[in-house]
Amino acid sequence: MSRPGSWWWPSRPARAPRAPAAGLLAGLGAVLFGVSALLITTGAISGDASLFRILNQVPAAAVSVLTPLSRLLLPAGIIVVVVLAVVYVVVRNRSALPVAAGAVAAGTAWALAHVAKAIADRSRPYQVIVGAVLRQQPAHGTSFPSSHTAVTLAVAIALMPFLPRALAAAGIGYAVLVGWSRVYLGVHYPLDVLAGAGIGMAAGGVTLLALGVLLRRASRAAKGQDAAQGPGLRTEPGPQGEP
Repeated sequence: MSRPGSWWWPSRPARAPRAPAAGLLAGLGAVLFGVSALLITTGAISGDASLFRILNQVPAAAVSVLTPLSRLLLPAGIIVVVVLAVVYVVVRNRSALPVAAGAVAAGTAWALAHVAKAIADRSRPYQVIVGAVLRQQPAHGTSFPSSHTAVTLAVAIALMPFLPRALAAAGIGYAVLVGWSRVYLGVHYPLDVLAGAGIGMAAGGVTLLALGVLLRRASRAAKGQDAAQGPGLRTEPGPQGEP
């Protein structure tokens, strides 16, 4: 699949995602976002506020452990983790394709999340819930959906074909922790996080669909070039062992 000397195509085989799986992931993300948006629109959010209180107003003994952990999931920490992941996949694959995939997924998720924010215009939980604990600086913009969750999960999904399975799973786990931290820090409701996860899944799934097409085309092109070149010329020995 790879092309020797190319800066674009991975130097090691990437796991080309299957179209049905990538399409299913994108579809599930769209459904998750749609259900979350529907609950917000119809006002069926009492359970959302209750779950927020459970995740946000934790016992004092847990705060000493959870707060330092949450610092790794603030925007600065997310940027560091994403940059390190991108540098790793570039060095590992000697290719710019993972960077392009991550950028497309992140940009798509960010744009979709901010369009949804402008439409929903939901207040932050610390602004309206009595007793909500804000553990960071007041956040800008509206609450629904969580753009941090959307972008982090989209990038983690887009980089999966270029990472070892263990690191790919760790990336998804990190995105889940980012979502949890948004509620713990007091800036998002659980439904905001679910909607952000839906956007991230949709953006990541669409990116995987495009990656699959590119990688399969590159593989077919490489095989076609090998077939066109043939097995090469070989020198056969003569009757007397002479060349």
